[in-house]
Amino acid sequence: MGSGNSQDNLTAAHIDTAAVIRVEGRGSFKTSPPMKKFIHQTIDTHSAEHILIDMSDCTGMDSTFMGVVAGIACYIKSKPDVTFKLINLSEKNKKLLVTLGVDRVVDYSLSATCKETQLATQPGEEIEIMDSSFSDKLEAAKTSLEAHATLININSDNYAKFKAVVELLQDDVDALNP
Repeated sequence: MGSGNSQDNLTAAHIDTAAVIRVEGRGSFKTSPPMKKFIHQTIDTHSAEHILIDMSDCTGMDSTFMGVVAGIACYIKSKPDVTFKLINLSEKNKKLLVTLGVDRVVDYSLSATCKETQLATQPGEEIEIMDSSFSDKLEAAKTSLEAHATLININSDNYAKFKAVVELLQDDVDALNP
């Protein structure tokens, strides 16, 4: 799962019919559960037509973050009225997506269109900094387990890479489940 950094955080805002999330620092196992929760709430309650993740300030991504992004992309494919995209992706982060096959399911670009830039820089309603503290260890373990299962489902080459991780995460979920 990698080590997190206290500088890793996400900010999110609703702007018109869009939700914009800005990743600052690393996209990591610490930031994944609140991001996933925010996006699902956005889809379920705010009727967002566009969900953008601005990666301008993202210094890297771990496998849990990429698995969550892939899972969200797959989920959104069943919602034809919603688009989901990573924008302003660095070459380094693009290579990470390609390495695990996430690029096969996620729409992304190294830059942003004029409209995407306007959304990403516009002050939004209810800007929130997403809390990435692990108050719910079971939810964090379930999120990581699901993320790695998604990575294996989208690219069978990931099985060998993450088999041991999935087994450890399953043990964690079993131990934390009452």
